[in-house]
Amino acid sequence: MNNQQGQSNNQVIREVLRQYLQEKGFRNTPERYTILEEIYGMEHHFNVDDLYLLMMQKKYHVSKATIYNTIEIFLDAGLIRKHQFGEKTLTSSSYEKSYFDKQHDHLVIYKKGSDKEIEEIIEFCDPRIQGIKEAIENAFGVNIDSHSLYFYGTKKDE
Repeated sequence: MNNQQGQSNNQVIREVLRQYLQEKGFRNTPERYTILEEIYGMEHHFNVDDLYLLMMQKKYHVSKATIYNTIEIFLDAGLIRKHQFGEKTLTSSSYEKSYFDKQHDHLVIYKKGSDKEIEEIIEFCDPRIQGIKEAIENAFGVNIDSHSLYFYGTKKDE
């Protein structure tokens, strides 16, 4: 993504947040926008501890409680998506930006010999999954709005 597109996306997500806060009657604080911009500057999944450390390294004065509360707002506004990858961390939920992302699924690769320590998360999109979704909709007479699919494993020995 080029710099101009990034600035345009930044304006869009800021406006989405502004409208959401106004509709819900929440305060429009600069910390919320700073946290949002940090999240949308990331190229990977993150947890609250990751985000907190990043904010501290950049000398932002924001508490972990503020981050937790802001994460809940972003989830409800559709700006981020929550995942439970099964990792063994103090904060077991992972998040990713979601406003511009297309539907995708995840392959979670654990480090060999570890107790669910994640080595890598690979995002993928397989058109066959869309066919499965449509078959389920037809079989059960429903409309599926979204789904989450996770595969877990370790790398094969070479």
